Amino acid sequence: MHISSNKLGFIGVCFIALMLELPAAAQTRIFRGKVTDEKNQPIKGATVIIQGIDVKSRTYNAKTDKKGTWVYMGLPEGFYHVAARAPGFVPAYQTQIRAAIDETEINLQLKPGEDQKLPFEMTAEELRRLEQEAERAKKRQEASAEVQALFDEGTRLAEAGSHAEAIEKFKQALEKDPDQPNILGNMAESYRKIDKNNEALEAYQKAIALEPDNAVFYTNLGVVLDKLGKSTESQEAFTKAASLNPGGSAQSYFNLGATLVNSGRSEEAIEPFRKAIAADPNFGDAYFELGMCLSAKPETMEEAIRHLKKYIEIGNKPEQKETAKAIIDALEQSLKKK
Repeated sequence: MHISSNKLGFIGVCFIALMLELPAAAQTRIFRGKVTDEKNQPIKGATVIIQGIDVKSRTYNAKTDKKGTWVYMGLPEGFYHVAARAPGFVPAYQTQIRAAIDETEINLQLKPGEDQKLPFEMTAEELRRLEQEAERAKKRQEASAEVQALFDEGTRLAEAGSHAEAIEKFKQALEKDPDQPNILGNMAESYRKIDKNNEALEAYQKAIALEPDNAVFYTNLGVVLDKLGKSTESQEAFTKAASLNPGGSAQSYFNLGATLVNSGRSEEAIEPFRKAIAADPNFGDAYFELGMCLSAKPETMEEAIRHLKKYIEIGNKPEQKETAKAIIDALEQSLKKK
C-alpha cells in the first residue's frame, strides 16, 4: 500500500505528541518516610496506615524495614491521614497530606506507651468524649495550683488533729478537681478519725473507682468496713490489698486476722497471722496475736509459747508483754500437768 508523504507526516506528528504526554501520565504518587523512636533509632516492622480523608474507603498499609523506612507507590490523588504504630508505642500521625504527582516524605516518631485510637479512627461519640476529657484536663491544669494549696492546707489541719476543718479544705479542692483519688483518700481518713465511717466508706469507694490498684485504699477500706460491722467485706478488702502489694502485705494480712478475731473466728485468723509473719518476720503484733490464737488448743500450746516469747523479744507494747508472760506461765503449767 502506498502512503502519501502528507499522511505520513500527519501520523508522525500525532505519535510525537503522544510521546510528549507519556512522562506526565506515567509519574506515580509516592509516599515514603521513616519511623523512629524518641532516640531517633529506627523501628523495624512498624505498620504505616494511609487513609483517605475525602474517600475513607481508600486505606493502604506499609511496613517499615530494618532501617525504619517505608514506601507506598500508586496513590490516587487526594488528601490523606498517615499514621504509624508498633507494639509498645503510642501511635503517631500526620494529617491533610496531599498525594501530588511527586514524592512526599512523611517521617513519624513514636513514644513508648500503649496503643490507642487516633482521632481519625474514632466515632463521633468517641471524639465528643475525647473533647470533654481534654476540656476537663484543661480546667484541672488551670486550677492545679489552687487545688494543691487547698490539699496542703487540709493535710496540715489533719496532722494537727483538726479533721472537721481538714475535710472542708478537701471538699473545696474536690469541687475544683473531683478526680483526685489522693484527696479523696485523705478526706476518708479524716472522716474515719472522727468516727464518720459511712462518709469514710463513700470517700474510699470513690478513691478506689479512680485508682483501683491502690493497696493502701483497700487496707483502709477494710478498717472502715470492720468498724461498720461488715466483716466479710472487710476481709475481702484486706485480701485484695495483700494481692495488690505483696511486698507490703504484712499489714493487710494482720488486719484480716484481727477482723476475724473480732468476729469470734480466732481459728480462721491463724493463717492470716502466719502470712503476716512470713511477709515481715519482725512484725511483733502478729506474733502476739498468733500466739493468743494458738493458745486455745492443747495441741498448739507449745507453738503458742514460741510465738509469745518472740513477741516479748521484739514487741514494743509493755502491757502486751506482761500479758504474753502471763499466758506463757499458764500454758507451761497446763503442759506440765499432761
